Parts: sequence; structure tokens; C-alpha cells
Amino acid sequence: MAVPSVNIQIEQGANFSSTFDVKKQDNSPLNLTGFSFSAKMRKHAGAAGSIGFAATHGSTPSDGQLTLTMTSAQTGIITSGRYEYDVLITNNFSGVKTKIFTGQVLVNPTSSI
Repeated sequence: MAVPSVNIQIEQGANFSSTFDVKKQDNSPLNLTGFSFSAKMRKHAGAAGSIGFAATHGSTPSDGQLTLTMTSAQTGIITSGRYEYDVLITNNFSGVKTKIFTGQVLVNPTSSI
């Protein structure tokens, strides 16, 4: 099954939040109870360093909503430009890791005011 590609934009120096609907193969919401999440962006696939997002499910895990966030302090130190990102979930019972989203990140520069 192909991993959905979703491109996102981050405004440098601003709070960032983006919510994703995680679906099962039958297109129903995946209950995120019992899963942990990891989301990172990097300049390119072979880049040594990465920048992590906070990744959490919503208040009702059975809704299948996953939110990625960064504080303004975190986005403020990211160099503007294009990056790649991936979101992985891990089944805490079986240990199976699955990439659920991938895409490009455009970090837009913010001029000093």
C-alpha cells in the first residue's frame, strides 16, 4: 500500500500545528490507542541530522486524528527552505513500525519586524 504524501508549510518563528486523519485500509479511522508516534524532517533522505515534531493523538484516540506540532522557538531556529518528513507509528504491543505519512515541508522565512 502506498504511503500518502501530504505537503506542509511552516512559518519560521510561528507556532505550527497540523492534524492528519489516520485511516485503515477500509478507509475507517484507525484507533490510535496503543500506538506511539515519531515524526521528523530533514533536508534530504540521506541527511545526518533531523528535526523532530511533537506527535500526539487527539483527545479521543478512536477518531484516528494525529497532530504534529512545533513551538515558535523551534520553528524560529529552522533555516528556511525545503525539507522532507516522515511520520511513523509503532504498535506498542507488537513493535511493528509503519510509515503512515510522508511529504515535503516548506519552511517560509519571516522577516524581523
